[in-house]
Amino acid sequence: MKKKKIQKVQEFVYTVVFAEMAETRILTRHSLEWVQKKGLCSSKTVLALKGLRIEHLTTIQLLALPKLLSKSDCFLHGRTGSGKTLAFLIPVVERLNAMQFKESHGVGALIITPTRELAQQISEVLRPLADAHGFSQSTLTGGTKFKNSDVKNGSVLVVGTPGKVAKAVMKNGGDSLPVNNLKVLILDEADHLLDNGSHTEQLREILSCIPKENVQKILVSATVIEKSLKLAKGLCNTEFIYVSSEKSSTPTTAQIKQSYLHVAACDRLSMLIMVLKTLTKKKVIVFFNSCHSVKFHSKVLASFQLPVYHCMGQEKQGRRNNIYAKFVGLERGILLTTGMAERGWDIPGVQWIIQYDPPHKPQDYIHRIGRTGRGDGQTGQALLFLQPEEQEFVQVLANMDVRIDEIEFSGDLQPIQQQVYSFVKNDLEIQQLGKLAFKKFVRAYQCHKLKKIFSISTLNLNEVCKAFGFQIPPLTLGKLT
Repeated sequence: MKKKKIQKVQEFVYTVVFAEMAETRILTRHSLEWVQKKGLCSSKTVLALKGLRIEHLTTIQLLALPKLLSKSDCFLHGRTGSGKTLAFLIPVVERLNAMQFKESHGVGALIITPTRELAQQISEVLRPLADAHGFSQSTLTGGTKFKNSDVKNGSVLVVGTPGKVAKAVMKNGGDSLPVNNLKVLILDEADHLLDNGSHTEQLREILSCIPKENVQKILVSATVIEKSLKLAKGLCNTEFIYVSSEKSSTPTTAQIKQSYLHVAACDRLSMLIMVLKTLTKKKVIVFFNSCHSVKFHSKVLASFQLPVYHCMGQEKQGRRNNIYAKFVGLERGILLTTGMAERGWDIPGVQWIIQYDPPHKPQDYIHRIGRTGRGDGQTGQALLFLQPEEQEFVQVLANMDVRIDEIEFSGDLQPIQQQVYSFVKNDLEIQQLGKLAFKKFVRAYQCHKLKKIFSISTLNLNEVCKAFGFQIPPLTLGKLT
């Protein structure tokens, strides 16, 4: 591993300089007109893309088009923000258009993705392409009702989450989603869908209801997990052609400057407040590992007059949609969230990603930082909080060819910490939120995928509790281990 570069955190958070940054462009030099002349897309698609202010295809889009148009089963691999969504949507509508697929035929393409927000996002990208070709579309996600009209009137293109789609295809009689003539099945964020958990079981149910032959299957992800790929081959009973836009093994882009900061357990919250205070004019996403932690930190950070918003999986879909849409439109602000936002979310203008809680799987680190530096010529910053005992996680990232530099902090956090103690002490609601967040933090260590690094035996609860506003560990939580 290369020698670490160390700089003071004050300099780091105030300065966004990319003097050593490599080439940041992801677009090819081939115009849409050139692509059309080569027979890879129609004039309708070109007009729809131009309406989205797209003039050139990205590398993954250009590589994927001929393979997917030839009906090959493919695994599309490209870094976050490289344009993978259009890489599969363009050939899908072109194929269905060439076949003169109609609503009376049922569902022509089924796109499955792990989260509701990502399904909605894909639907938004799909809409102008679908409209250009006269295709109807539906979005099936948790928190929404499956309407019979969606079946009776026909939906050529369906985007949904695995649980909702599984229920729709397995309904009895005429109320089920008509997939008898399905031509294309796409698994977006495939490594997450194929984690051998509940999503995988729902995929088994879906696959049991679609035709056994003549269905093109497409996997899409920014990370390649051999275990997931092997499972996909078994489930889909096919070999996938690997299509990648990445020439090097480095899974992250030079568009993102990555750093980590050693923070003692007792100083984590006060350090977070200090960092965020310097970023109030930036657009920031902060990742936590539990919904309880998001709730607690949202209240605490707001008490410091920080412009915070929060979005997490336990909330009603309406509120999640509203917060997501609002944050998309902001030029500055701080969004607190969980792993639900680490994949596929395309929020423009995000300048900073802070991983306050390290992810449970190292691959998720890559997906999280991919929320910044998205698109052609865009740049971003990523900061990872680590306790000194968690240093080995840096080596895990290095083994994945992730280049991350260390920064150091010199300063007094005590004034901020005293404010946190005072705030928590004087608010019973915050105390209860803090207790639950503290409890979830400790339990997260118990079930961490990297137990040798994030070990429960290394936690000093007397120190950890201070980052939740308690000077001594709360005694009303019951047994933690």
